[in-house]
Amino acid sequence: MSRTLDVGRIDRIVLLSLMMMTVPSFAIAQRAKKSSRIATPSISNTTVQPQLLNADTNPTLRFPIARASLSVTSLSYGWLDITRAGIHYTVEQPPKKQADGFSASAADIRDLKLDERNNTVVFRDGKKREMLFYSSRENWGSIRRSRDFYAQATEGASGTQSIYKTMLDFEAMLALVKSTAAPPAPAVVAPVVPVSPPSTPAAPLGPPAIVVASPSGAGENRTVELSESPLVIRGVAMDSTGMPIVKINGLPANMRPQNSQAAEFWSDPLPLKPGANPILITASNSAHVETNVAFTVRYTPKAAPVNQRGLDKAEIISLLQGAVPASRVAEIVKERGIKFAPTADDLNDIRAAGGSDELIEAIQQAAPPK
Repeated sequence: MSRTLDVGRIDRIVLLSLMMMTVPSFAIAQRAKKSSRIATPSISNTTVQPQLLNADTNPTLRFPIARASLSVTSLSYGWLDITRAGIHYTVEQPPKKQADGFSASAADIRDLKLDERNNTVVFRDGKKREMLFYSSRENWGSIRRSRDFYAQATEGASGTQSIYKTMLDFEAMLALVKSTAAPPAPAVVAPVVPVSPPSTPAAPLGPPAIVVASPSGAGENRTVELSESPLVIRGVAMDSTGMPIVKINGLPANMRPQNSQAAEFWSDPLPLKPGANPILITASNSAHVETNVAFTVRYTPKAAPVNQRGLDKAEIISLLQGAVPASRVAEIVKERGIKFAPTADDLNDIRAAGGSDELIEAIQQAAPPK
């Protein structure tokens, strides 16, 4: 008995097999260096390069992004920081979506792919599926409807490809960014001296990674301007050997584990003094390898608001000289306050104009705090 060949079924099976073979995960991409069967996209033709942070201690490559829900109905905007240990997303807009930030170690990232139809990077963090794309800071908050989403994702397509390439091969993108930032020093050919080959030492453990989320703009050797005190410092520390220990200005930070290799940290409220306030964040791992991030917070207090209804010195003296009883002037001061900081000379002038002890006491109590 003859059988009819189901051509459509065979085509579907072949297509499914090809899709499974061509979608590398983060972990597979890391092993691609040792296997010729999987090719990593070329980094050399990357047009959008990330910002390099902590280049000399713990290199971090930062991209501005938009993070979308799978139904493209809810978005947040912020910074995606990629390190050797994994990734961290810090939300900047809108403030009510601060909880959307997350961290993921390299081992937790699966099914990483570039969706060229929607110009997004898609991957799984454990059981959670993430979708994000490159969005320059000036475009944050501009998406209002679905067509805005696709238009902005298309505009940032080259940046999204850079994010994908960085997650696939961090070292290659780091080398490209460093080579672009500073030209290599001229090569000096030294005479070859035959020596016996030295023994190969064990590779030292890398330092922990520190990503400062608040105050915004904080980083190694930077200065942040603030007008409010106290300050709470927030960030994420990551290390391949386990959760690191973080100290801020020598005091242990509050810690909340994100996974086995990353933890969110924050300080107790730090009162700021006017002017420069040095901040030092230190993260150390189980091998006592440390990473330091030092920056300065310059605090300029806001000027105290002026009581527009309050009386000034001239008005008080004018009332006294106009035959208004000092007791009545004292009542007005208690009701409306004053809009000057009285000195000893001011109080003597008010006494000379007929001010009583009751009035002087009311003025002192109404004076703005120093």
